[in-house]
Order: sequence, then C-alpha cells, then structure tokens
Amino acid sequence: MNIVFPPNLAEAVLRFKHAATEIHETYESRRSSESNQVTPAQLTEAINQFFSITTRLDREQGEVGPILKDDVTQLGDYGMTLLTDLAAWAGQLNLPTARQDLEIVTLAATDWVIRHEGFIRELDPVVNALANFANRMQEPQALEPLTQFMGRVAHASSHLIKQDLEKNNPGRPWRVLHLNRGIVATRTHNPAIMEQVFEDLVRYLPEDAAAFFAEGMQQMEALNYPQPVRQVMGRYFERWTRTRMH
Repeated sequence: MNIVFPPNLAEAVLRFKHAATEIHETYESRRSSESNQVTPAQLTEAINQFFSITTRLDREQGEVGPILKDDVTQLGDYGMTLLTDLAAWAGQLNLPTARQDLEIVTLAATDWVIRHEGFIRELDPVVNALANFANRMQEPQALEPLTQFMGRVAHASSHLIKQDLEKNNPGRPWRVLHLNRGIVATRTHNPAIMEQVFEDLVRYLPEDAAAFFAEGMQQMEALNYPQPVRQVMGRYFERWTRTRMH
C-alpha cells in the first residue's frame, strides 16, 4: 500500500472525498422516497466541517501538543461517530473500497486526537481499522510504524477503557488491540519491537498471555519464522506456559 503511516489529514481528506462521492452517488441511485435515517449527504457535510476545524487548529496551534484536552477528546468523539455512521452506509451499499478509505480516514482522525493529547473513548472503530489495515500489509518493515501507532492508541485510550472492566467479553476492543498488536509485532520480524509489545501484552492481559504465546509457537513452525523471532517467542512461551505447569 502506497500510504504514509499514520495517514495525515491531507491524505485523509482526499480519501474521504472519494469515498463520500461514491457512497452519495450509489445512495441516490437506490434510495426510496422516504427515509428516517441520516443521509450520506448530511454525514458528509458534518465530516467536512470536522476536517475544516481540525485542519484550522493544526495550522493555527501547531500539529502537536495540547489545545484543550476536553475539546480535542470531544471533537474526536464527534468525528469518529460521523465516520462510523458513513462507513455503515458503505457497508449497507456494498462499497468495500469506500469503506476501506473511510478506515484510513478514521486512523488519520485518531492520529489527530493523539497528537493533540486527547483521549480515545470510542476504541472499536479504531481497532477494526487497524486490524484491516494490518491484514493488507505484507512487508515486515512496513509493519513497524503500525505497531508503534497501535501502542500510541493504547496509551491514548480513556481511563475507563484502560480499567478493562469487561473481562468476561473476549471481543472487547482493549483486548483485541493488544492481541492484534502482538501479532503485528511478530510479523515485523524485529525482536526489539516484539519484546516491547510482549511486555505490554503481559502487563495488560496477563490472563491471555499463556494462550497467546502457545499459539505463537505453533505459528513459528507453520510459517517458518526467522530464528531470532523464534527465540523471542520461545522465551516468552517458557516464562508464561511451561513454568506455570509445575
């Protein structure tokens, strides 16, 4: 994929325009005369306003650093909700390319919140976008910035998310984020990144560590990973699996 990661606002705006146009045209060709749903055109107008505000703030306040944390967080929530709703239209209208573009836009919006030291309170669309993006990446080296960005997402997640109160829900975004980050780190073939990510995984998901590293060892053989990668996985497997059998 020819895209700088994380995607910047200029890239996001371009992809958003393409996606919104496709969704709007398809919607107009199929819609019924009456609908009580918010239309793609209404969502597009609101998202354009969101990007107008974020772009202006970057220009006036700088691209990094706090503005007003609550303002950044609330604006991020607003943009994420709008993008999620428009992506739902892309799914309903069977427009996979538009939906993929909107996922990249979501990651750019997430990066904006992180750069300005806000909190991520709607983690689910971010985790889904990251997972789908990772699945389209093949080169190990290209996965390194993605792995680091996933760590920034975890750090910027709201305090409520970090409390991980829904441990009985295996599909909770906080858990999926860390497990996926562990997989992506392994795919980088970079032992230093793997160790950093694995330490975060066992810190935040100790109850999942043994199963993760056991599965990881199976993948080492199935996918013929390089020896340095096997050594790191083997070390964590020993620590979290075999030593707990005694």
